[in-house]
Amino acid sequence: MNINMYRIFFEIQKKHWWFVTKKEIVLDTINIYLRKSGDVKVLDIGCGSGLMLNALENIGQPFGMDMSDEAINFSKEIFNGRVEKGILPDQIPYEEDFFDLITALDVIEHVDRDIDSLKSIRSRLVSGGKAVITVPAYMFLWSSFDELNEHKRRYTLSELNSKLVQAGFTVEKISYFNTLLFPAVFVVRMLNNLLKRDGASDVDMPSRPLNYILEKIFGIEKYLLRFVSLPFGVSILAVVRK
Repeated sequence: MNINMYRIFFEIQKKHWWFVTKKEIVLDTINIYLRKSGDVKVLDIGCGSGLMLNALENIGQPFGMDMSDEAINFSKEIFNGRVEKGILPDQIPYEEDFFDLITALDVIEHVDRDIDSLKSIRSRLVSGGKAVITVPAYMFLWSSFDELNEHKRRYTLSELNSKLVQAGFTVEKISYFNTLLFPAVFVVRMLNNLLKRDGASDVDMPSRPLNYILEKIFGIEKYLLRFVSLPFGVSILAVVRK
């Protein structure tokens, strides 16, 4: 993806119901589980078009990492902090025991060695540091969208939980999310598979009224996740501690 595509994608992400609400859910989760004040160092792995980097400035001092030169160049257009090239699990350009918080949002499904990657993330955290991780859920939702985005797998909650524990983490919170819209997503994915669509419709910008409605429905989950873990969903959210 060239740098102009990152510019376009960034503009879509600022308004699209999925990206807007996921960011709000992640930030709300961080505020609940990161009980640390003062000099908080935060790493966003797979920072992509940089949607989270500026938002994380309200949490602490953010750093970015991505494997794409184009993503890094674009991130530096919108973010003044440090963004480095890196690849999980073996090429992380930051020292161990350095970060108070690491976010890896829809990243782990892209790598071949997911447990080793989780171990590498853990190694960059200080003792007691937290990581917030999201991944797509359920292989039966696999579609051309996953192939288009070069996913290796989708997870069940028990599978992700097991791998987090194998990597040495203590799991503080794990839940499915994007639950309320799960039936609609399921139908769209199955139709896309049946009709051999390329999956691009998953990130098309819907009409303004529909985008508003979807954002409000999905947004309810931010409040639900404060109190309960949801039993199924399109994605999984985990908060883990070193």
